[in-house]
Amino acid sequence: MVEWDCVVVGAGIEGSSTAYQLALKGCKTLLIEQFPLGHSRGSSHGHSRITRYAYVQKHFSEMMPECFKIWAQLERDSNTKLYRKEGLLVIDEPPYSNLNMVKGALDSINHKYTALTSSEICRKYPGVSVAPDTKGIIEHDGGILLADSCLRAMQTQFLKHGGTIRDSEKVLQVIPGDIVTIVTNKGRHQAKNVVLTPGPWASKMLRPLGLDPPLKVWRLDVCYWQEKIPGQFDNFPVFIAYGTGNHYYALPSEEYSGLVKVCDHNEHELIDPDARDAPSSDHQLREALIKKFIQKFFPGLHDTPAIVERCIYSFTPDESFYLDTHPKYPNIVIGCGFSGHGFKLSPVVGKVLSELVMGTKPSYDLSMFRLSRFPNGPLAKL
Repeated sequence: MVEWDCVVVGAGIEGSSTAYQLALKGCKTLLIEQFPLGHSRGSSHGHSRITRYAYVQKHFSEMMPECFKIWAQLERDSNTKLYRKEGLLVIDEPPYSNLNMVKGALDSINHKYTALTSSEICRKYPGVSVAPDTKGIIEHDGGILLADSCLRAMQTQFLKHGGTIRDSEKVLQVIPGDIVTIVTNKGRHQAKNVVLTPGPWASKMLRPLGLDPPLKVWRLDVCYWQEKIPGQFDNFPVFIAYGTGNHYYALPSEEYSGLVKVCDHNEHELIDPDARDAPSSDHQLREALIKKFIQKFFPGLHDTPAIVERCIYSFTPDESFYLDTHPKYPNIVIGCGFSGHGFKLSPVVGKVLSELVMGTKPSYDLSMFRLSRFPNGPLAKL
């Protein structure tokens, strides 16, 4: 006897969003998580994430209007504050290629922004310093998602609509078939469909199913820096800096009073997600690079981090996701490789993955998210 219409493996923000969308569609759904809920082992924990319409990738900008609508609906349904509108400052150096792509993406969805010169940036945001040839924009609807609250709200609404969550239950094997069998450390589940959203554990889960899409698992240091003058960054927006070969971002104080989160979105040390806390070989190098960035752009912050936390991300070569069905087993749906962009886009990711489960036409063009887009990649082992 089939227990479930669908089992979703992985209760991070992508899996929780997918389960929530399936429950809204009346699908009898089980959401399984290997760790206790509220854990910090994956990529969905913490107090804050940037949200924005402004993207270099046009297809992400096209998804964001619906993401904002779903987050707003979830706020109303859960009676929980999930979003702080702070504005987003994006800066770039000559030849401004990233900034121009961001403006092009915003123009394509008719989303307004304000251009800023370097002097306007420095005047508007004390504590920040940019070179005279720097250009920027303010995207007015950018802001902060209150990440822990978002995840809890998604899971709570999933339960409210009839879903079931089982945490501290590790999936050991996924056995394909017309009915999929999911073997865990606590038993077996049978389902008509399964969605695999295992975060950094994607490669470990997909290889036994004959898939090995290009993925890099990175450990990132999430750094918090103290203001030199208390309150100087009170009206600071979320912030993204593009430059030659570098990409940094910042969020105003949310987790810790008087501390600004500044991190880098550059290549990091590869890790095994089951050994996240092993000694790091590149920690000092990464911290030195961020310190150099702080000294150049944020003279209003002390250049030694007050707090350092860890997070692990899964990156694809083009930083677009994998949203697809297994090429041999269409009732196995896969969502992974979110490349540090997944949280804000999770409402649409969940919607699309639920559509793949239900066999309905996806709401968005998924060609840039297919597993097969890289030559000699995931299909070679089938």
